[in-house]
Amino acid sequence: MDQGLAALLGATVGVLGTVAASAISSGSTRRQLEGQAKIEHAQWRRQLRRDAYSAFLAPANESRSALKMAARALIGDAPDVAEADRRLQIAQDQLVLVQAAWARLAVEGPESVEQAAHSVHLGLHSMHTTLLAWRDSSGASDRNVNFVERHAVEVTMVSERLGSFTSAARAALDDTDLPSSRRS
Repeated sequence: MDQGLAALLGATVGVLGTVAASAISSGSTRRQLEGQAKIEHAQWRRQLRRDAYSAFLAPANESRSALKMAARALIGDAPDVAEADRRLQIAQDQLVLVQAAWARLAVEGPESVEQAAHSVHLGLHSMHTTLLAWRDSSGASDRNVNFVERHAVEVTMVSERLGSFTSAARAALDDTDLPSSRRS
């Protein structure tokens, strides 16, 4: 074999080796980029959920606090109806935000978080309704014992439901759709 042909054959083998290495490297890089894109998407979805959960939790807590303050204004021989009305209006304004945030949770999910949020919303609405009835019967001879007792039960129930919502939200965030190789 002459030297020119040997050189040409050597160059051809070298080029084929370079092309093959490049193709392998390109495929590896593409898989790595796809994996990174999946991770970034999962992080983005987690952030959306976290924001949605916080957007629900903040007004829910504000509403609960306002409702508790309204009840304090109604207790006793001389209820402060004006203060109770002010606190009930604050609670109502926050309940509007809770309703809007709950709608967003229905989209962001998962269902366990949406159901827990719905339960909180119903509990807050029930507290609000009880306090409106209590306010309207202010000065009753029985000192509104039934409303006081009902409100106390509802406060406990809403606190438990808020805890359940927080636990469900935390579990959903911990179970974000990260690729299995990235989960701990």
